Amino acid sequence: MSAATQQVIAAWTPAPRTLVMAYSVCRGITRTAAKNFYYAFLVLPRRKREALCAVYAFMRRCDDITDESSLSMQERHQKLDIWLDALHRAQLGHPTDDPILLALTDAQRRYHIPAGLLDELAHGTAMDVEEAEAPPRPAPLRV
Repeated sequence: MSAATQQVIAAWTPAPRTLVMAYSVCRGITRTAAKNFYYAFLVLPRRKREALCAVYAFMRRCDDITDESSLSMQERHQKLDIWLDALHRAQLGHPTDDPILLALTDAQRRYHIPAGLLDELAHGTAMDVEEAEAPPRPAPLRV
């Protein structure tokens, strides 16, 4: 089929009230999990405060995944990759019902947050766990 006859899929955009609900969920996560951050965010204009709550909620989920001690490191990485795949689909305009991804994608578009930066932040949450679980290095020999 030629490019001229291929069907173009329009990016999905959530309804305004769906975004209001999504940002509300992110605000609740931030208020509950990061009380100090939440109160610091209150001095910001509403849209910036909402965007920061969305980023915080996204990072909270990433951190919860990588801190899940009942899973092996490989399973944690797989679960984080699944979470990031869901983010990437939302960024491409695919529908999602995850309020964190809805709010984060909206904030990312509004404030031109580089997609790669969110991936780097997400993978950074696993670094402290990997370092903590690494076997201790032997002490250097003293001669």
